[in-house]
Amino acid sequence: VPSASGKFTVQVAAYPSESEAEKLAGDLKSKGFSAFYIAAKKKDAKTGEEKTWYRVSVGLFSTPNEADAYLKDLKTRGKINNGFVQTISN
Repeated sequence: VPSASGKFTVQVAAYPSESEAEKLAGDLKSKGFSAFYIAAKKKDAKTGEEKTWYRVSVGLFSTPNEADAYLKDLKTRGKINNGFVQTISN
């Protein structure tokens, strides 16, 4: 989501497999959520090896407060158990 750089989203999951991320994002979209996934390179803390993880996120917000309110609403309605606000960067 290159044009979203500097915006905020609610990350709900991360997978080492793109197909798993794609499946969850698709499931969320079918339930009416504006879900997407993006690849992120992370270094393994133990080995130092760089690996790609696929982060599944919902929503796009201008401020962290808007994203946090959305996250709280998702948790209250029982749509997700875990999640956190994340800044989108390139």
